[in-house]
Amino acid sequence: MFFFNEFEVKMKTKIYRLSALSLFLFTFFVLMSVGCDSDELAPHHARGKIIAVTGGCYLDVVLIEVEDPKRIGNAGHFSTIGNEIDVTYNNAINVPYFSKIGIPDSVPQIVGTELYFEYREITEEEKEESSLFVSNPAMICLAIYGPPSGTPMIIEKIISYK
Repeated sequence: MFFFNEFEVKMKTKIYRLSALSLFLFTFFVLMSVGCDSDELAPHHARGKIIAVTGGCYLDVVLIEVEDPKRIGNAGHFSTIGNEIDVTYNNAINVPYFSKIGIPDSVPQIVGTELYFEYREITEEEKEESSLFVSNPAMICLAIYGPPSGTPMIIEKIISYK
């Protein structure tokens, strides 16, 4: 039989307690870091940057290059006559001017603005409603122009911007 003196028992008890505490803290921090590293967005939320704002014969479109989530937009290239606007994009969406969809005027609708927003697909009724993307009053264009080839979407709410 093994007999330990009182000092050895206290030391072993302290070592076991420190080991258990260390294991608990390690597990806690690992679990917390796994939860915090996830940058997944909530459904129908996106991050992106305004890369072009068109109007007139090109329709009233805010073109947003979406950073996350991937693959909700279209890839393409858009330029105006005279190359005032000349952008290439990988995951862009087209949204109507903010004033037409109820976004406050305090949100800047200018190239370079980074947005975190809630979105939805455009409905069939909205697709047929000409006033969403067409200038008012409508312009007479001398040639056939088209908007950028982004996926049409509606921004429901701007969560943050800079």
